[in-house]
Amino acid sequence: MFWGMVVIADSPLLSTLVAQNAPAEIKGTALTIVNCIGFSITIISIQLITEMIEWTDSNAIYTILAIGPILGLIALRKKNKTTN
Repeated sequence: MFWGMVVIADSPLLSTLVAQNAPAEIKGTALTIVNCIGFSITIISIQLITEMIEWTDSNAIYTILAIGPILGLIALRKKNKTTN
């Protein structure tokens, strides 16, 4: 449930970031590409986790999903250090 709430909150933030920073003439294309990438990542991760659970029969495999947010936090921390 927590993962779902976090992922749902992430999508509008990313779309807003793209909409604010993309040039006006390609804003629609940029938003379409970002949404397509997001949906693709979601589909691939669901399929991958489903296959991995069949191989191991362990719920601990869900910890793999934490890699993305952890890498994002590391990137944000590095960016924050360079702006200060």
